[in-house]
Amino acid sequence: MSQFLVLRLAETPSWVITDAEGGCIGPVTSGALEEAAPLAAERALIVIAPGAGVTFAQPELPVRGNARLSQVVPYAMEELLAGEIEQFHFAVGRTDASGRTMVAAVRREELRNWLDALKSAGLDPQALVPEPLCVPDNPGKIVAVIESGRLLVRAPGMLPVALDAEPLTEAFALAGLVGEDRQVQLFVPRPDWQQSHEVLEALRDATGSLDLQLLPDGALPLLASGGIRSEALSLLQGEFARRTGWIAEWQRWRIAAFLALAALALHVGVHGFELLRLRAEEQRLDAAIEQAVRIALPDVGRIVDPRAQIEQRLAGGGAADPAGLLARLAAVGGAMTGTGGPVIESLGWRNGSLQLQMLAPDTSAFARFAQALTARGLAADVESTQPRDQGVAAQINVTAAPAS
Repeated sequence: MSQFLVLRLAETPSWVITDAEGGCIGPVTSGALEEAAPLAAERALIVIAPGAGVTFAQPELPVRGNARLSQVVPYAMEELLAGEIEQFHFAVGRTDASGRTMVAAVRREELRNWLDALKSAGLDPQALVPEPLCVPDNPGKIVAVIESGRLLVRAPGMLPVALDAEPLTEAFALAGLVGEDRQVQLFVPRPDWQQSHEVLEALRDATGSLDLQLLPDGALPLLASGGIRSEALSLLQGEFARRTGWIAEWQRWRIAAFLALAALALHVGVHGFELLRLRAEEQRLDAAIEQAVRIALPDVGRIVDPRAQIEQRLAGGGAADPAGLLARLAAVGGAMTGTGGPVIESLGWRNGSLQLQMLAPDTSAFARFAQALTARGLAADVESTQPRDQGVAAQINVTAAPAS
């Protein structure tokens, strides 16, 4: 069974649960809007708005269709409104059998205040219906509701009215309730009856007939049945229309989506910056490698693959020396281990000759080093020596031993 939560906006809001026919299921409750949120989470929420700030009209509209009506209606009601039409929001109802269309106008600021209060309390109304339109429609009688100093009137073929009920006699006359031809059905909550029963009883003499009914639970149960009618005019139209489907979901998740998008953009930006930094570092290293290769291979005009070109030169560094540079260095290392004395300060490779700048305690260490190289198939030529504080420095040229 479908259920509705009908909430009436007032100084102290009140609400009641109804079935699909408008019959009350639970008691009328009053309190803060936030207290109604748990009930509204499980039911369709219909909100009854105060009627004092709503202007009703049935202007002659030369067009049909919502698209053009939204442009025509404001100018059709311009003379009825106290203020610029830009300050008002217009809601269009159904067109009746006579071709008349009900239109309700309310100040945008007031409507926005109602919706902001509901939203702050976690309430999302399915419809927002003005009080006068919730008064039951009786084709044979004028239906009036008095509650808390307000008079709501709905007469057959007439526009609904919301008036200040003080003083009552003047309000009755202004609302068109006085006259022998007036058949009035008056609903009054018990507290209002106790306060003004003498004036209300006097109305019997001023009307053709008066059917007076007391409302033990106030006017809300009576108005609730009118608020849930499918044909009830809702103020939630146009820019204030209730969002459903993906639009509603987007409204709920748009902040999270923006944050996720910002996080993604930050992630991409950081990684993009890191890639640019690595690219610049790669270019710097490539330039340094190329510069080192040009120093090591001054006779090479074009550097294509530095690593391959260096390996090729090392592998074939001595065309007359099959052992190559690496084997020559291995032999020198072995000879130094065996002699225990000289140390290498620097070395160079040129034209198949390994040139060593060495330092030893005395010249005899160089002689032992040369003998050790000879035993490994190499020739060591001490080209020069020079005394130093730490010992003797020598320039030694290591070549392949001459063929015997």
